[in-house]
Amino acid sequence: MDNIDQLLQLSDQQIGQFLLSQDHLYKKISEQQRSPMIQQAIECGKTAASNISSIDLWEYCRQEKIEIEFFQETLKAENFRFVLAEFQLPNRIRINQSLLKAAAPFFAEQNLLNGQQVAEILLAHELYHYLENQQQLFTVQQQLNYQTGPFKRSARLHSLGEIAAMTFAQELLGLAFSPVLLNVFLLYPVAPEQAQRMAKQLLLID
Repeated sequence: MDNIDQLLQLSDQQIGQFLLSQDHLYKKISEQQRSPMIQQAIECGKTAASNISSIDLWEYCRQEKIEIEFFQETLKAENFRFVLAEFQLPNRIRINQSLLKAAAPFFAEQNLLNGQQVAEILLAHELYHYLENQQQLFTVQQQLNYQTGPFKRSARLHSLGEIAAMTFAQELLGLAFSPVLLNVFLLYPVAPEQAQRMAKQLLLID
């Protein structure tokens, strides 16, 4: 993979713009709203991280009675919907052990992270989703008001939760790059074409 250095240099706003652009309601968001929304999600993630006193996330999850499940799946390049990790209400976090194992040689070769660190980043990301629901943070509220014909509607932008969760994990673990890059790095060993497409999309963000 020849564009890793460029990916590692992406700013928080660039990452946020990429994630926001993936939201199915993106076209309903005015250009004037986008940057402030991204910044508010970033600040929400940072604040949530500052409120975590424990440095051992696994122990923190145990104390919070959060169930952690490592699952396995058959990895095929044509499967474009790999789940890296997910949070399930009310208190379960699932982490894809198969992707961690498949990507371990790539991380070792690139001297990026080890398997334990990758798992911890995924755990931190999903922990934010637990906290946003428990504490009813900004990212689970209805942040967008828009009109469809004569009807006024309000909606939650799920992409803002992803921006905040990425920031939360980065801040909590002191990472030099956004955890969103794991979407590229973990997929590259099993679905390189898909990973490269995602990398190009990230690098095209202004």
